[in-house]
Amino acid sequence: MLNEQNIQQIIEREIQSVVLSSEEDEVSLDDELLKSGVNSLMLAQLLIQLETELGVDPFAADLSITEIRTLRELVGAYEAALERAASAGAPAGA
Repeated sequence: MLNEQNIQQIIEREIQSVVLSSEEDEVSLDDELLKSGVNSLMLAQLLIQLETELGVDPFAADLSITEIRTLRELVGAYEAALERAASAGAPAGA
């Protein structure tokens, strides 16, 4: 199962590919999404890539993307969604 470090790396890699034009730019988990150069089209593309990569959509349930302000919160949303998915699909006694 993916751990926090793996999820963080995947999200940072996908943000790098969608948002940042230069590898010199660094992504910090405390960066605000809107201040990191993300527009609504980029955000939609990012979420599609993350859903494909991680296999979950944290915004399909009660969470709204408008509640996510920072990259750290985005990582947390995917961690929680992965935990829910693992719990729902876990065999009895696991």
